[in-house]
Amino acid sequence: MPEKKRRRSPKRIDKSLYVLEEWAEQTEEILAQRPSWNLKNCTMEPLREIGMTATEVIMTVDLPFTLENTVQVRPTDNSLEILAQMKRKLHLHELGVSHHIGEIQKFHCHVQIPVPVKMDRMSIKYKKGILEIHMPRKH
Repeated sequence: MPEKKRRRSPKRIDKSLYVLEEWAEQTEEILAQRPSWNLKNCTMEPLREIGMTATEVIMTVDLPFTLENTVQVRPTDNSLEILAQMKRKLHLHELGVSHHIGEIQKFHCHVQIPVPVKMDRMSIKYKKGILEIHMPRKH
């Protein structure tokens, strides 16, 4: 008995293409991620969080093992650059990274601020390895 060829409806093809495009976008995001360290500069990007209220932007940065007097916050128009020297060198194998050899001596990150803020009225607090930056919002 001859087999009938099944034709796909245009709706099914569109749905399949949509699913394929979604998968490609997710895969691209995963592949575009980069490591959080830079072995040329011996730096690591610290964990950070940005919170917003109606009146201010609050950024919290985790800087463990840092020397308090070496923490630097450099503001620009709509971003912050944060630098800090570590108390001791941290080897990548201590972080569980076995496919690279190197050491980390500093924290460094460049963070875009999502809304307009008044950088000249920024307040900075550092306590027990946590850097907290408060920036009033422009209205």
